[in-house]
Amino acid sequence: MRDGALILIIATIFTAVGTMAVFFGSLPFMVHRPLEAFTGLMAGAIVALVIGAAIALYGLWGKFIPGVERLATAKPGYETSKTLIRIGLFWGALVTLIGAVLMLVIVGVFIVVVGAILLIVGYVGLFLLALKLYEEEKSALYLAAAILFIIGIFVSLASLVGWILLYIALGESIRRAQAPTLPTQPVPL
Repeated sequence: MRDGALILIIATIFTAVGTMAVFFGSLPFMVHRPLEAFTGLMAGAIVALVIGAAIALYGLWGKFIPGVERLATAKPGYETSKTLIRIGLFWGALVTLIGAVLMLVIVGVFIVVVGAILLIVGYVGLFLLALKLYEEEKSALYLAAAILFIIGIFVSLASLVGWILLYIALGESIRRAQAPTLPTQPVPL
């Protein structure tokens, strides 16, 4: 899961920075050449969405979802999170990728909207996952990540910070789980 979280951090950064760069880079052209600016904005947004979604698909399907599935197998309390993440994040990213490719055709916009709705379902799954991890691990980073994933539905920067916190918290959990436990012996008086 931790490797997948790292890849998803990269995907989120790429998509957000690419989309913002395209938007702010085209602002001067909006005044003088609105049609060219709109075309450039759409082309840049499509490229940013396609690359970001492709990286996200690899991180989700190749790393994060298999980790969540193993966790759900070991601890059935994570089953709901696993299902929502698989359906919402993976299929949401895939549908968004298809919609972005078809964006030049009007139908692409509707496909992107469906992808966004699925992504919201996935973020609810992430919220539940982080909340459950918080209950078990008692790490405030999981709780903060859970809250940020819900805020991330509306503000993408929050989901980026949520992924970063999840990555850090998973690292701490791995270190705690791998730490050797010393047998407790009575202290001689």
